[in-house]
Amino acid sequence: MKKYKFFQVRMGENNPSVIIPAVNQHTGLTYESQQLLGKFTRVMPTGSDHQALCMMVHREDKFAPASGNGVIIRNEILKQLDAP
Repeated sequence: MKKYKFFQVRMGENNPSVIIPAVNQHTGLTYESQQLLGKFTRVMPTGSDHQALCMMVHREDKFAPASGNGVIIRNEILKQLDAP
């Protein structure tokens, strides 16, 4: 198993479904599922990954998955974090 600087547990995903906020005229703020196009990675963060997650912009670099656990992260961001 390859050793990474952050997010040791990760799995590639193509076109993942994520949760996004949506304003509903009658009920106010709600959340709905949206499919992202492209290659992403689902990570299972640990306590030592907290700082890396805080540096990412929510709903641009990182996303909440529509189902399951973890965090969906853009592959470009992980490449930057893994760079020596």
